[in-house]
Amino acid sequence: MISTEKKKIGVLGLSIISINTILGLKNIPFASTVGPSAILYWIVAAFLYFIPISLIVAELSTTYPDQGGVSAWVNRAFGKRASFLSSWFYWVANFTYYPSLLLGITVNLAYAVNQQQIIDNTWLTTIITITIFWIITLLTLRGTQMSGKLAAIGTPLGVIVPIILLFGFGLASILSGQSSATEFTTRTITPNNLSLDTVMFLSTLMFAFSGMEMLATIAGDVKNPQKTYPKAIWITSVIIGAVYVLGTIAFQFVINIKPDQTATAFYLFADQITQQFHLPFQLSQVLGACFVVSTLGALSFLILNPSVMFYESGKTVLPSILTKTNRADMPANLILWQAVGVTIILLLSGFVPTISDALNMLIFMATLAFFIPYIFLICAYIKLRKTDHATVRPFQVKNNALAYLVAGIGLLSVIGTIALTLIPAPDTTISQYAPLVVGPIFFAILGVWFYRIGTKEKEVDLKKVS
Repeated sequence: MISTEKKKIGVLGLSIISINTILGLKNIPFASTVGPSAILYWIVAAFLYFIPISLIVAELSTTYPDQGGVSAWVNRAFGKRASFLSSWFYWVANFTYYPSLLLGITVNLAYAVNQQQIIDNTWLTTIITITIFWIITLLTLRGTQMSGKLAAIGTPLGVIVPIILLFGFGLASILSGQSSATEFTTRTITPNNLSLDTVMFLSTLMFAFSGMEMLATIAGDVKNPQKTYPKAIWITSVIIGAVYVLGTIAFQFVINIKPDQTATAFYLFADQITQQFHLPFQLSQVLGACFVVSTLGALSFLILNPSVMFYESGKTVLPSILTKTNRADMPANLILWQAVGVTIILLLSGFVPTISDALNMLIFMATLAFFIPYIFLICAYIKLRKTDHATVRPFQVKNNALAYLVAGIGLLSVIGTIALTLIPAPDTTISQYAPLVVGPIFFAILGVWFYRIGTKEKEVDLKKVS
């Protein structure tokens, strides 16, 4: 007799899913701009943020496997309003994440077709970016499966191949006797000048470890979560940490990166390798093609998933005009409003002098917006740990004091990250700083307003029915 029981995910499977969800190679050149001290920052970011958040998510997802994520845990702990606001911020956070991703696509496309002059024209890159985003958005509304096929191809092309090239050529450069472009000593690795500007990089490196909470929806499919989650967490931590640290070393050995070169850093690395090893092809074009296919393949899912999550948590609260679905049963209006918001931010980024400056600004904006829901998450964990003693916890931090210490470290790290992001660097202009402050305040007010008018509308509808 053939068993129909669904196969459970083991340690290896969960580790692979975690790595694919969290690892972002674009964080390596950004981190490299602070020099060799980035190595220490990576390690600190992992202990202050990645491991605490991973342990919290592991406990919540195995304790409430049918809940489906952050908004549901917050709802259980603090009610519908807090749940709505947490999912709202998660949704609007993508307004800044998508533009940074899309600007990256334009850079990748320019190198893939060997037309790097496109990058120097800020408004041309903006127009290309907006066009690509709306095409993928409209395809997503039609329920196309094209993105699924592209994602299946793009994951190995966009992650595995670049990692092999980065480590392979970086190691080859080291073994070839080539002198290092960066001085690696105890003095340079240790942050000697802990200025506010350099410490702020820690928040971005913490953001590079974000994404573990997205695994909550598969908690029910994990085999023996009591043992699988902690093992997978440590394996994932070691591998991702190693890729970030060793990748940063390999990167800095080959080239020296300045903050205004983050958008093209991978290609400067590739051009240096092409020249050093006299390659019969342009490595930058290979990397560009890999990143274009990878990002386009993932973009449709990245557009859809936050809107679906927000729709599910807000369909009883949001105004009816925002909860309408189309023939493909997709939250069309939410997706279109999201596209409008992204378009506005992209147009505003066109006023930023260079694409690297725009990319850096958007990364900081995304970092701030994405961390706000983590405050809800950690506070929900603390409250549920204190009040819900009846529910069996298949995986948990055994000692209460240790659990609260882990949560406290994570909470302080998140709040500290938000605070650091809001403090302007000495050379920051008003046009660069204003979106960091005005954006979250505007979206917070808008979220509360949506909740109020939504609940009032539902109350009126209920009175009419009764």
